[in-house]
Amino acid sequence: MADAAVKSAEPAGKRALLDAAERLAACSRCVTSLGLRELAREAGLNPNTFYRHFRDMEDLGLQLLRESKAELRAALRALRRQAVSDAANGLGEPGVSMGRAACRQTLRLYFDYVHEHRDRVLIAIRELHGPSELLRAEVRRQMDDFADDMAADVRELGLIPERVSAAQVRRVAGMVNRNMLFQSLDYLGEPARRSEILALAEEQVMMLFRGAVALLDQGELHA
Repeated sequence: MADAAVKSAEPAGKRALLDAAERLAACSRCVTSLGLRELAREAGLNPNTFYRHFRDMEDLGLQLLRESKAELRAALRALRRQAVSDAANGLGEPGVSMGRAACRQTLRLYFDYVHEHRDRVLIAIRELHGPSELLRAEVRRQMDDFADDMAADVRELGLIPERVSAAQVRRVAGMVNRNMLFQSLDYLGEPARRSEILALAEEQVMMLFRGAVALLDQGELHA
């Protein structure tokens, strides 16, 4: 995968520090609270190695948060298109609409990513409310990027009536995106309920988008 290729191209010391920070910060701490000596010890490196690769802990935190972002964004967009194409050509699940098919497939990919990259997801959620404004802004920016993608795809693929404006679709996508981030906590914390959580997430997404259409038709949706 592209993520693995990027990792293999990184200096070994930098990779060791990022991996060490991910392990330490995932255990109920913020990245900026990590101590330099603590981090170096976890990575098995001399503390001076840190400054060859990062300006400070915020710089390390930024790079940690940005890992795999581009790959996941591209994968989600490609999967939405594939799901819609399959449904349109009769290759999807029988009786499943294009909108639900796109929703179901992308949610499965998203939650698979959450499971595979548990520590990164927990760090992102923690930094969203953490002490570093720089890292809080980065998480918000990433959430906005994913919501922008979702809104653009929903309109481009015809998954919502054209009478629902771009601004209205974007607002719903933002709600969906934020809700799914926090659903990740349940998905990770309650393994026995993962199928139920996935099904609930699908229903929530469908209700939000279909609810927007219903509210618009009733004259109760703001422009």
